[in-house]
Amino acid sequence: MARRRKKADRRTTLRVTLAGWLFLLISLLVGLAAVRSQMPLMFVLFGAMLGGMAVSSMIARGMVIAAGVHRELPTRAWQFEAVYFGYFLRNRRRRAPCLGLALHEIAPKGVENAYGYCVHLPGRGAFRAGCRLSAENRGRVDLQGVRLATKFPFGLVMVKRDVEQPASLVVWPAKGRIKSNLFRRGALEASSAPPSRLQGGQDEFFGLREYRPGDSPRWIHWRRSAGRETPVVREMAHPVPDVLFLVLDTRLDKKEVLSEWQRERMLRFAATLIDQALMRGFQVGMAMAGADGPRVFSPAMGVGARTGLLDALADVSGEEQTPFRRVVEAIPVSAVHNAQTFLLTEDRESISPAVLVNLGRSARHLEVIGPTDLDGIFEDHPLVQPRETPCP
Repeated sequence: MARRRKKADRRTTLRVTLAGWLFLLISLLVGLAAVRSQMPLMFVLFGAMLGGMAVSSMIARGMVIAAGVHRELPTRAWQFEAVYFGYFLRNRRRRAPCLGLALHEIAPKGVENAYGYCVHLPGRGAFRAGCRLSAENRGRVDLQGVRLATKFPFGLVMVKRDVEQPASLVVWPAKGRIKSNLFRRGALEASSAPPSRLQGGQDEFFGLREYRPGDSPRWIHWRRSAGRETPVVREMAHPVPDVLFLVLDTRLDKKEVLSEWQRERMLRFAATLIDQALMRGFQVGMAMAGADGPRVFSPAMGVGARTGLLDALADVSGEEQTPFRRVVEAIPVSAVHNAQTFLLTEDRESISPAVLVNLGRSARHLEVIGPTDLDGIFEDHPLVQPRETPCP
C-alpha cells in the first residue's frame, strides 16, 4: 500500500507548450536539412536540440516530484467574496532548488482564482504562496487537491503533478445590504429588558463594591467613598440582549418559473439579517424545513450560533418538502418570546390566521416578508445575476 501511494505521488503528466511545438518543428527542419546535406555539424545540431527537449523534461519532472505541498484553507466562506489562504511548499532535495512552480486548485465549476506561484524554492527550504479563491454558488464545495506544475528551464514542456488533498468548503449565501432599519431596538444600545447577572459591563447600574487595582477612576462613586479608607466604585451590568427569530420557507414551487431565484434571494436576505443582528449583540434563532422535518434553532449568540445558522442556509438543497405550516407550528413558544419575528415566505395564504395570532401574542413584533417586499428593504450583492423574465 505504501509503495502504491509513493508511486501515485510521483506520477506526472507532460504537455508540450506552444514554444515547444515550434522548437520541435525547427528541430525537424534541421534534421531534414542534415539528411539532405549530409553535414556532420547539422546532425550534431539536430541531436543537441532533441537532447535539450529531453533534458528540459527531466529537469522539470525532478522539480515537480521534489516539491511537497500542503494547503491551509478556511472551512467557511461567503458567496462571491474572496477567501485568502496559503500553499506551503517544501523542497525535499538537499541542494538542487525548484524554480518556477505554479499551483492551481483542482476544484469543481464555480470556484475561481485559486492559484499561486513560487519563483525560487531552495534546497531543504520552505515557502508560503499566498492565494485566494471565490465561489459563485452557495453550498458545500468538495476540493480534490492541488496541481503542481512548472515550465522550467526552457518553457518547452509543462510537467504537472496532482497532489490529493481532499477538503470541504462551506459557502454561505452572499451578503447584501439592509436598506431600512428592521431592528426595532438594538440589544446593547437601548433595551427595556431587566439587567442580567453578568457583571463587568458599562450599560446599566448593578451595585457598589470596593475599588480593585485596574478599575477606571471614572467608576469611583466619590460621594459614597468620602470617609472610607478604600474607594467605592460603581458596578455595571449588561442588559439581556434582544432576540431575533427567522422562519424560512425553503420549499421550491415547481409551478413558478422564478421560484428558485426568489428562494435564493430570500436565503441571501436571511444570511445578511443574521450576520448584522449578531454583530449588534442580538440572540438569533431560526426555523426552517429540513430533509426529515422542521428544524428549529434556539436563539443564541456568538461564533457558534453564527456558524450553525449560516451552515443551515448553505445546506438548503431544494429537497425540503415540509409544508411551511408545519414549520411554523413546530416553533416552541419560548423561542419567540419577546422576540422580533420575521416570516420569510412567498406563500402567505398557507399560514393559518390562528397560528399568526399565537405567534403574535408571544413575539414582541411579527412581520411576514415575501419576495416582492425585498425590493424596498434589501439590496442584493452586486455580483448576483439579475433574474430572467419568463417567456410567455
